[in-house]
Amino acid sequence: MAILDNILASCIPFVPKALMRPLSVRYIAGESRADALVRGDHLREKSYTTTFDLLGEAVTNSSEIDAAAGEYKLLIQTLIDNDFPVNVSLKPTQMGLDISRNTCFDTVNAIVSLAQQQHGFVRFEMEESNTIDGTLAVFERLREAHQQHVGCVLQAMLFRTHHDATRLLETNPQQLNVRMVKGIYVEPAAIAYQDMNEINKSYLKTTRMLLERGAFVAVATHDPAIVEGLTDILADIPEAKDRVEIQMLLGVQETFRRQTRKAGYKVRVYIPYGEAWHKYVIRRLKRNPKLARHALTGMFGKREKL
Repeated sequence: MAILDNILASCIPFVPKALMRPLSVRYIAGESRADALVRGDHLREKSYTTTFDLLGEAVTNSSEIDAAAGEYKLLIQTLIDNDFPVNVSLKPTQMGLDISRNTCFDTVNAIVSLAQQQHGFVRFEMEESNTIDGTLAVFERLREAHQQHVGCVLQAMLFRTHHDATRLLETNPQQLNVRMVKGIYVEPAAIAYQDMNEINKSYLKTTRMLLERGAFVAVATHDPAIVEGLTDILADIPEAKDRVEIQMLLGVQETFRRQTRKAGYKVRVYIPYGEAWHKYVIRRLKRNPKLARHALTGMFGKREKL
């Protein structure tokens, strides 16, 4: 299967952009804020909460960083004008982490400050393993300044994740907001679990610890095994139910998303958009070829109703 994944991923860059756009519309709202708001309105009507995500990463040009930060500020104002709760997600390398930690902090700090004025929230994401130390260092500064208005992401596939969570819990655990993910990047066996069962065990172990210590956990998953494991955790610590939400990606497993909401979980949907969508898709497929198979299956599969 890995050989097929690599073949599919190697072919994707040669697919004309004009053809890829109609196929990607299921997963990416569009190029503009207006496109994202249309999808957000539809999801809001169905009682889902939303997070808006401007696509972009690996930025080393200061003008591009300023442009991305400016778009986020306009996005926040657009959300306010359209009566959406302010909830956005951004990537460290999109905000200048590859230039310096100070550049990244200054850029994100301005965005979180604006969101905080509206009682909003900013998710400071996590990328490849070589960016983690810098990302967590910037996050700790942001958290000190903005407390519960900013959250981080931890990747269950990495050996270090449980230790990172333990360290984050040392300070004001009741104000800690963590998005748990499995991790989509291809990481070496020396630092990351390769077996999905091991990744799931790591995911649920860290999730349990975070909830036991009083943190809020955004359980980002499309895996029924993770939701089942979460249900078991909440059976043991039912008071944590108000500190959990399930997060899912736009266009992915919509039937399961609906079932999860009917089971009583709060469900938030990530809405990505932006002119960088094509570069984003190509970069992600190069980093993790197995995504090509999943994407093509979803693109040509029957679309489920919300």
